[in-house]
Amino acid sequence: MKKSALMAAVLAATTLGSTAYAAQNPFKDLPEGHWAYDAVTMLAKDGVLEGYGDGTFQGTKTMNRYEMAELVSKALAKYDTARPADKGAMKKLEKEFAAELKDMDVRLKNVESDVQELKKWSGFKWYGDARLRYITNKDGSMTKPATNGQRDRKSAAEKRVRLGIYAEPAKNLSVDGRIKYEDKSFVHDGAGGKNDNAWNGHGTNNQDHFRLDKFSLNWNHAGTKLSVGRTELSMGQGLIYWENPVDGFYVSHQFGPKLNAMVGYGDIAAEGWQAENMPSFFANVAYQVSPKVSATYSTLHTNTQLNNWVQLKDASWVQRNYKLNQHAIGFNAQLTSKWNLIAEGVRNNTGVVENGKNGFWTRLTYGNMIWSKANTWKIYGEYFAFGKVAVDSTYWAHHMNIAGGNGYGRDGARGWGIAGDYMLAANTNLELCYYKLRPYDKNTAGFSKYDDIFLGALSYSF
Repeated sequence: MKKSALMAAVLAATTLGSTAYAAQNPFKDLPEGHWAYDAVTMLAKDGVLEGYGDGTFQGTKTMNRYEMAELVSKALAKYDTARPADKGAMKKLEKEFAAELKDMDVRLKNVESDVQELKKWSGFKWYGDARLRYITNKDGSMTKPATNGQRDRKSAAEKRVRLGIYAEPAKNLSVDGRIKYEDKSFVHDGAGGKNDNAWNGHGTNNQDHFRLDKFSLNWNHAGTKLSVGRTELSMGQGLIYWENPVDGFYVSHQFGPKLNAMVGYGDIAAEGWQAENMPSFFANVAYQVSPKVSATYSTLHTNTQLNNWVQLKDASWVQRNYKLNQHAIGFNAQLTSKWNLIAEGVRNNTGVVENGKNGFWTRLTYGNMIWSKANTWKIYGEYFAFGKVAVDSTYWAHHMNIAGGNGYGRDGARGWGIAGDYMLAANTNLELCYYKLRPYDKNTAGFSKYDDIFLGALSYSF
């Protein structure tokens, strides 16, 4: 057997399952009796030379000097741990392929330079998500007796698509913008079926189908962040405000590894809920108590008095003014690798006299769902009790899956829910939720329970 064929056989036997023999001269740029064959054979047997990325030398393929230099370059990375004989062979190979190795190094540096230049000038990406959701009794309808053998249950299928852009035009400076489209179909309002297919705010959800969801200019430096524009805001554990826009600004700062504080001011009607402006002051403090436990305090104040028509239990209607003057304290604890507990209490010091300024929410989760990983999951149960004005149950600025009542300043809600999330594929989630609710105070409300709530959603993001 010729020397080159013998070497090819040895290489094939010492790599990850490669059984293919090389051509009689596997290195087309080296003469048949070149010493490098012996050096390569020895290094392969000792596990220093590992071949291509798939673990083989691709023995049926004729290699040129540049390809051989690539293998030598990988072997040289193991020089410090090689045995003395291998080190000698590696030095000889390094000298043999010096020109190719030098050229490879120059090319690599050029590529790295190009990548850094691209990062400097093109810190830009698209992102977005889409959601199909079916929900019953979203707005909190009370249970009514059957009429003509039928119950008037409210339900709707909702569709939402969001598309965003993110760019870094300069050091420490970023731009974040997103547009949103949403509408409803198969709407049943308790009296009959409707379809929300009109444009420009004439549909049943009373908001534009296309909206500028957010567009902010953000500056980050040394732990300080300033966000200006239509910026997205989340506070505390989510009972006051969560992933909703504000037309204004906020400043946050990271005080060491444990403490973060944020203050801001803006119009919280940016989502399009209200025709009136709602200028508000807000603040949030988050403290990392331990590696697995964090505590939060958040507050939101608006001086704007908004009118809200409320139906009393005697069927009469009155007009009530309200303000948001909310405070919330909460925590998030990772109990084990799979068990997580969230709890938050809230109080709205509004001028409304009736009982119902306080509320709380707790959620216990089991599982380890990873959004980017298929077949991961989590299940959770939650219990809550919200007074009439504890949370914003009309405009739904909070983190809950339910509104928290049947309209701001009316009956509140208390009850429990169970839910599950399953990743059908990477970034593709199926969510199912079920809730049983009753009013916060059934004697004041004049009824004993709400219709059950079911929510099913299919979401995708990129």
